[in-house]
Amino acid sequence: MTDSIRRILRPFVFAACLSPAAFMLWDMSRNLNANPFNAVVRSTGFWSLRFLCLTLAITPLRWLTGWYSLIKFRRMMGLFGFFYATVHTAAYIVFDCAAGLDASVRAKPLAATAHTLSAIGADLLRPFFTIGLVALVLMAPLAATSTVGMIRRLGGRRWQALHRLAYPAAVVSVLHTYWPLTMRAPRYALILSIVFVLRLGRAYLRSQSSAARTVQAGG
Repeated sequence: MTDSIRRILRPFVFAACLSPAAFMLWDMSRNLNANPFNAVVRSTGFWSLRFLCLTLAITPLRWLTGWYSLIKFRRMMGLFGFFYATVHTAAYIVFDCAAGLDASVRAKPLAATAHTLSAIGADLLRPFFTIGLVALVLMAPLAATSTVGMIRRLGGRRWQALHRLAYPAAVVSVLHTYWPLTMRAPRYALILSIVFVLRLGRAYLRSQSSAARTVQAGG
């Protein structure tokens, strides 16, 4: 894929990544009486997980297909994963915590803030919400250091080590999405398992190749 084709594709890929949010807004405008918790909170949570899985799958897909230009879209996918996770969290605070307050409390900003924070604190005592917060915290530094300037500032090796947090973030996101755990194997867990196996296989082949070169150099 040439640079010119990639530049043409980039806005279309961006629009495709943004389309779930646009569709949610359009759907809410048509169904004003719908429960926003179901329409926004759950949908954005699922889309965050989808983009996170897609981000992790790009490198194995590049190995398997030889489409090395796919790597150019990985940053965009990761940032959209964090974007939907942030909207997911904000929607939970607005539609679940703040919306449940009495009108008299909502009329007082300080009191409303205190009650909302109290509700969030109470929710964080439950594993489902704690796991979700951990996932967001793991994703935040990845989004913050996704620029070329941050790669240069951190150095390639440290940047790569930091961005391996994407793997535990994905695992924790799956746990959050499917908590309490059931006996069925969710599709996202299967996708992550395939990605991990491919990554481990690639690492093993590299180590074997490195060991062979060392032996040849020594001989």
